[in-house]
Amino acid sequence: MTVAYRYIIKELIIVLGTVFVLLMLVSVAARFTGYLQEAAAGKFTGEVLWTLMSLRLPEFVQLALPFSLVIAVIVTFGRLHADQEFVVLVMGGTSILRLVGWLCSIVVPVAILVGVLSLVVTPASRQTFVDLLANIAVSHEFDLVRPGEFRNFSNDTRTIYVDEVDRDARILKGVFLFETRETTDVTVMAQSATFLIDSDTGHRLLQLRDGVRYDGTPGQTNYQILSFEELSLRIDLSQQLDIPIEVEALPTVSLDRSIGEHAQQLDWRISLPIMTFVSGLLAFALSRTRPRSGRFGQVIPGVLAFVCYYLLLVLVQQGLSDSSGLSSGILYSCHVLVFATAATLIHRQLKPR
Repeated sequence: MTVAYRYIIKELIIVLGTVFVLLMLVSVAARFTGYLQEAAAGKFTGEVLWTLMSLRLPEFVQLALPFSLVIAVIVTFGRLHADQEFVVLVMGGTSILRLVGWLCSIVVPVAILVGVLSLVVTPASRQTFVDLLANIAVSHEFDLVRPGEFRNFSNDTRTIYVDEVDRDARILKGVFLFETRETTDVTVMAQSATFLIDSDTGHRLLQLRDGVRYDGTPGQTNYQILSFEELSLRIDLSQQLDIPIEVEALPTVSLDRSIGEHAQQLDWRISLPIMTFVSGLLAFALSRTRPRSGRFGQVIPGVLAFVCYYLLLVLVQQGLSDSSGLSSGILYSCHVLVFATAATLIHRQLKPR
């Protein structure tokens, strides 16, 4: 390990860490403001605000890291070019390929970290995030029920009345439920009930216990009476929260390539670490500046190139939803195209200007 290697890597890590912290502060502050407004509107309590933010951090990190890496590489090697240190290194026997190898000692671990986040950590935190939002929604619906008052829910198609509410145990006692349907009306009387979530489907349910159900239309004799020990009714909450798409919360190992939406999600998770690695090489290729042009001379072109690369992947991933095979082929072709561009530009650096 040479002095030059430690010198370059040290500066690269410092710039990478600084840019990453700044980007995370901006991202977290923007999302925190949104959650703060939702908490003020009563969608959830302030106690769960920090939990929600912590569950979103892996998503922020897996996008902030590649962007920070691009800026760090351009700034670090741009300064070497601007101060003629790059030329001195090359004239002293350090080849371009060796510099690329030094760079990969940072780029590869960052790409692996992004891969772990996108393939493992983010889906798990996303699922916890979904479950937490669903629990908040159910708790919110439960809190709106007051003993001795009629309460409408499920888009005003159901009316509920309860004698007692045990908020600690989330149990309603002495329940009267009336539901209006297209062909008939349903009346249910139960000793107790509670709001819950079906672990298999994710649907919100009102689970009633020990009661009687009456199906029929008032004024007619076609009533059906059914006694039950347990009856679950699916409900539509009066206030919906912004709950992420279910496929985004699925574990990577459970994604099925035969399903187009699953294949797209899997390709996107794999693309993030590939994008990180290729972007690092592209940033190195674009960092070459003219003498005395300044260490930040290539920052804007480099950032624009990364943004175009990222947007291209997003457009391909979302724009070809009807053909998962075609979408996958074009998506990975984009990685190959950008990698070939970076390799070509690096090869040109072997030739003196």
